[in-house]
Amino acid sequence: MHSGELAEWVAAIAESLSVIVALLLPYYNSHKEKKLKRRNVKIVIKKMTERAIQGDKDGVEHLRAMLTNVLFNNLDSRLEDIIDSGQQIYEILKDHHELSKEDIQKLHDLLDQIDKK
Repeated sequence: MHSGELAEWVAAIAESLSVIVALLLPYYNSHKEKKLKRRNVKIVIKKMTERAIQGDKDGVEHLRAMLTNVLFNNLDSRLEDIIDSGQQIYEILKDHHELSKEDIQKLHDLLDQIDKK
């Protein structure tokens, strides 16, 4: 066995792998960034909704501002579904000064839907 031929094969395989990694790494990083953004939006929607249920009017306004901001900076269809559910939550919260048990149940159902997205 010639060590020169083996070394050439190893070098060729290593070079091929480095090209593949260089091509796929930006897609992986983009996917990871979108996933993190979706997670963060879910967390903020949940926290602001809980604050609003407890009677904090600032929670409703912060929810509205966050949804508006994310909507204009959105390039992800899965995040769009989360934003739609968040807007439904906002509509319930802004229209009702006193939340009934039905409203609170609707809010919790919407939060559960957001968890599944």
